[in-house]
Amino acid sequence: MSATAQVAYVGEPRQLAHSLHELIQMARESIVLQMYLFAADGHLALLRPGVGRFPHAQMVADWLIEKRRREPHVLVVVVLDTNTPDDPARVRIPGDLVRHQLERAGVLVLNANLFHTRFEARRTLLPGMDFHLRWREHGPGDWVARQQHWQSLHNVEDHRKNLVIDQGAWGAVTSHNLFDAAACWHENLLLFDGEPAQALWGSAREALRLALEIPQRLDDTGRSALQALLSREAPSPRPYETRPLAPALERFTAPEAPALPPSPPRSARLRVLDNEAIRPALEAAIDRVPPGGHISVATTYFSDLPMLERLFDAARRGVSVRVLIDDTAALPLPAPAAFFVRQLVNRRVLETARRRAPPGFALRVHHSGGGTMMHLKTAAFVGPGSEALLIGGQANYTPNSFNGAWWETDVEVESPELVADFLAHFDALWALPACEPLQPVKPWALPWAHACLVTLALLSRCGLQP
Repeated sequence: MSATAQVAYVGEPRQLAHSLHELIQMARESIVLQMYLFAADGHLALLRPGVGRFPHAQMVADWLIEKRRREPHVLVVVVLDTNTPDDPARVRIPGDLVRHQLERAGVLVLNANLFHTRFEARRTLLPGMDFHLRWREHGPGDWVARQQHWQSLHNVEDHRKNLVIDQGAWGAVTSHNLFDAAACWHENLLLFDGEPAQALWGSAREALRLALEIPQRLDDTGRSALQALLSREAPSPRPYETRPLAPALERFTAPEAPALPPSPPRSARLRVLDNEAIRPALEAAIDRVPPGGHISVATTYFSDLPMLERLFDAARRGVSVRVLIDDTAALPLPAPAAFFVRQLVNRRVLETARRRAPPGFALRVHHSGGGTMMHLKTAAFVGPGSEALLIGGQANYTPNSFNGAWWETDVEVESPELVADFLAHFDALWALPACEPLQPVKPWALPWAHACLVTLALLSRCGLQP
């Protein structure tokens, strides 16, 4: 159910980080951050460290720690997917992990409970796949490593990147992970208040409730504080507070990012979409655009063929459709994993678009080998009149992002002004030299493309859908 709220679209990297800073500073009672990856450079098990990266994760951690120390009455909670490591011995560069710094400062750091995601509970063939059946044998000490192994085998994630303050006074939904390599990626954030922010708090509160079902590294005081937070009432409305740029951001640069002016919050109708609610909303939005309208989709990953067919149908009825994806070259993966991801991710959609895209459908690939990934997951739906709808957040256009295997949050905004803000961002990316129209496959590469498609089909039979 949509409701009127104050909403702002943020697409410039420095302003995005500053929006998180402003929300943290505004909080009077509580901060709940749900984050898929929250780690400094070299402190993720899979991603390779780089050179000279901006200390993005440490900067945000310092904001939370400083808030906790200056205003100890404000409860600060961080809920992490277990792809964020907990053991310094299991990362690439030994050091003090961000999550441990937060814990020492009195921030409550929880692991997301992934047992309520959608997965095939009977698939227990490989070692570790039955962790959902025997997790009570284990305490919090080795929980992260065990659940991370289990979730990778079942392909489930808590992929949310949300921040909500004071039980829904204001909230933010972003595509952005808090790890250093992502500091300069092309991302966005939607900031809002009112009933939608309270709905976002409801989603965060459920995540906290589920997290308390599993072992956590919490003492009695922390557990009691969480229980008290879960019972608090919704806040009174209050205006958004703007401050000068956070000092830590003054030396932050993002040379490839479009120069987008800050967008102040403005009135719009908005509703929060969780998990399985995202696909129906996108399908309805596509189907509602009449001939003469246009659809612009930016999604890092696109492997959901039924959604592609729906966009083809829109193009056939006279809608102008643009789709922008990434080639994933910016992901700092080790060589074997990088080869696998770059050859297979998005392959089905690319080959289908090459063979069957109708007139009016255009697809471009953002080449991110320079280090800046196109990491948006947002679409605009515009009719020939004044109809304008924006749907964006964390959900890529993949089966697992739509079926509840990956927990995501999107927001649906009815606002020509907010759509215009996004389209200014999208158009700037679409025009980048790194964004190229879809190229035909060279004849010599056809056998390789066919082999990739066969591999994808076999992976799907095993329950994996990259």
